[in-house]
Amino acid sequence: MRVKAIDGKRAGGVRLLAVVVQHAVLSALPPGGWTSEASQGRLMDAQGDVWLVEDGGLCVKRVHMMPCRCACAELTTYRDGVEVSRVVGAAG
Repeated sequence: MRVKAIDGKRAGGVRLLAVVVQHAVLSALPPGGWTSEASQGRLMDAQGDVWLVEDGGLCVKRVHMMPCRCACAELTTYRDGVEVSRVVGAAG
């Protein structure tokens, strides 16, 4: 997996991706390039989902925008390789 840093902090982006790989279910990680904004603690995968490193790196959250007219988002939380929660609601 490649990481392109939009804030110039490539090493920070790679560290964020390592935390995502540590906590997320591997089948949830799409192939392709990732974009990082390490200063904000977030990554975007090749499918456009945003990944947030939470609780000082103890878990990660994936925000997936649903393909509906109401602009809902799915928020999935992963910890130690297991999905621990998933909620869907209006984004914003």
